[in-house]
Amino acid sequence: MSEGRSTSGALTRRQRFWLEHLDACREERTSLKAYAQAHGLSVSALYAARASLKRRGAVGGADRSRSAATLVPVRLSPTPAVTLVRVLLPNGLVVEVPETIEPERCRALLASAGAVR
Repeated sequence: MSEGRSTSGALTRRQRFWLEHLDACREERTSLKAYAQAHGLSVSALYAARASLKRRGAVGGADRSRSAATLVPVRLSPTPAVTLVRVLLPNGLVVEVPETIEPERCRALLASAGAVR
């Protein structure tokens, strides 16, 4: 049993079986579904075992720590404003392109969009 777990009574052989799989899944840093499929286990049985073991206190918030958000400072650089040109095609599509687009790319894009029915 992993450290930091408190249980109200000893676990059964079957509960230890599932607990070992839950620990291995956490160590592999994979989802329960992917782990169960990779190891030939029933996905629903693995989820049920986790819920049961959580109620007993044998499985804590360790599963959530993997997906817990970590705040990281980010500095955004201002981007220059881009002027867009909007073209309404006869088929009803609207195409917006930056005014700096190369003419050949613009022609090809408009031809492709114009061919859409």
